[in-house]
Amino acid sequence: MMLNYVDLSESDLLVLLKKRDHRAFTELYERTWQSLFKIAYQRLKDKETCKDIVHDVFADLWNKSDVKEIGSLLPYLHTAVRYKIYSWLAKGNQSANFIEPFEHMAVSSVGADSWYELKELENLVSLWIKTLPKKRREIFYLKYMDNLSSKAISQKLNISQKTVQNQLLTAFNGLQLYVSHYLPLLLIAYGLL
Repeated sequence: MMLNYVDLSESDLLVLLKKRDHRAFTELYERTWQSLFKIAYQRLKDKETCKDIVHDVFADLWNKSDVKEIGSLLPYLHTAVRYKIYSWLAKGNQSANFIEPFEHMAVSSVGADSWYELKELENLVSLWIKTLPKKRREIFYLKYMDNLSSKAISQKLNISQKTVQNQLLTAFNGLQLYVSHYLPLLLIAYGLL
């Protein structure tokens, strides 16, 4: 008896996908691609770039289908699309139509897919750091990764301590703006709340 993939549940299709079943992959693609394209298009307003992003997400899904553990497909794919958008922007690509700021691109509630949200937050912060001007990024790393004081940073970079403090304040304010709605999730994840 031939399986009717249209009638299968998402979880059944995911099991088949882990076994590298092409028809399960096609069915999952048919069920979700429009939603993913819509998310990308809302942010970028460029059909070709959005098609490429969605294609890359599905290529990654297929290529890693036998090793990925996916609890709920749509939140996973939405996160993957947002990550691809961040990556695309972090590489210096710009879109005049990029109308939605980073902080509105992510899911804000704590739920079954919180792990994906935390990974998204980590990716968001990492990509945001890469968008900082070179000197500010260097100061940020020295302060928060190497734990240097502003005085030590100013001596190391041969700049005034006031410049270091201004750069750190600017960086911190920018980061706070981008992830402000994620702060409770981050605190919970690290056991601080």
